[in-house]
Amino acid sequence: MEEIRRPTDGELCGHVVQRDDRWEALTVFGATIGRHVTRDVAVEQVMNEGLAVLADRWTLRDRRTGDDQVVCVVEANTYDVTVALGYYALPGVPTLRITVDQLASGELELRR
Repeated sequence: MEEIRRPTDGELCGHVVQRDDRWEALTVFGATIGRHVTRDVAVEQVMNEGLAVLADRWTLRDRRTGDDQVVCVVEANTYDVTVALGYYALPGVPTLRITVDQLASGELELRR
């Protein structure tokens, strides 16, 4: 995975990775936000949307049970992502910390 940082301040916006003949644009925690034919287009998507998509509602799928749940990203970094369980990230809403290893293994999946 190649880090993509904003040139003005070095902020990590996400990653790109080549898989087979496609380039994937990824969030800071490694969730796919797009698949592209070229690296340049994947980088462009990360720069334009990588941080903004963190404010979107996501679907958390537990692959062991097949259950889906709407979640909001509360905090994200290269090691894990914390999500609020439900449509809103309000004080007192239950949260779940998901490691990048859990996402990489397929145990859990986050989709926009």
